[in-house]
Amino acid sequence: MCAIFLIEKASVPISITLAFIAGVAATLQAGISGQLAKELNDGIMAALVSNIGGTIFTALFLLNPNVRKQAKKLFKAVISGNFAKWQLLGGVAGAVYISTASSTVSIIGTGLFTVVLVASQNVSGIIVDKFGFSSGAKRKITPKRALAVVIGIVAVLLSVSEFEGKILWLPILAVVIAGFAVTIQFALNGRVTKASNSQVSAFINFPMSMFAVLTVLIVMNLFGKNWNSWPDQWWLYSAGFLGAVVVFLAAATIRTLGVLLFGLASVAGQLITSIALDVILPNANINVGWALISGAGLMLLAVYLASDLR
Repeated sequence: MCAIFLIEKASVPISITLAFIAGVAATLQAGISGQLAKELNDGIMAALVSNIGGTIFTALFLLNPNVRKQAKKLFKAVISGNFAKWQLLGGVAGAVYISTASSTVSIIGTGLFTVVLVASQNVSGIIVDKFGFSSGAKRKITPKRALAVVIGIVAVLLSVSEFEGKILWLPILAVVIAGFAVTIQFALNGRVTKASNSQVSAFINFPMSMFAVLTVLIVMNLFGKNWNSWPDQWWLYSAGFLGAVVVFLAAATIRTLGVLLFGLASVAGQLITSIALDVILPNANINVGWALISGAGLMLLAVYLASDLR
């Protein structure tokens, strides 16, 4: 628990490193969920598996008496009206992200998925920080931050150029929506963290997401949706643990970094990991060439510009 306390009190450079690690975990989570979705022939079911795992792992936080104390404090604040109920819905936005990731990664590849996702996060993140929607103070749109957003968009245009054949715009549009959802998720989780702590925020996130995904599955079942048999590989069920790492690190560091900077730092980790995954597990629709690698380099530059470190 001492390590958790140190994470929440970390300096900006250390928080950026932790955000980078969160990005690595997020990409592995998306890749594993995408592979499970391919095996099951359904991305929503794969998202449910991820959420179940995340709920189990984050529930372990409740073994800490201080976490239970903070959870009771938050519950009282909600009951009294001092904390708006809608601020607990970050997990619903998270459900949009993991469902989209599970459904699109196998189609467009982890590299392009990540680049499009970060561009969407950049645009939404700078807006969220501008109006102080997260738990941190309002952050001005400085020239450096604006340039970081532009660089992210350029990275998308470069990466799309690696697509072979007809560009699949529908999955790409879904990822754009998922990027906005991720930004909202991180911002709302940041508010929960401010009212309690990052462990409580992480735990609340997954049941909310699980309920949203389960609702969609019930509707799909009513319309006769069928799934393949469950695969035997144990690692295909590990996405929930990685998701718990992502949500916890986001909740613990977003107050220090703000939504935009956290998003950019985590995306640096996502891009490097996603390119590695596309090399190891190549996708038929997109090449790992100079354009995709250049996009990763541009995003690393964007992290530096958005940090505004002196």
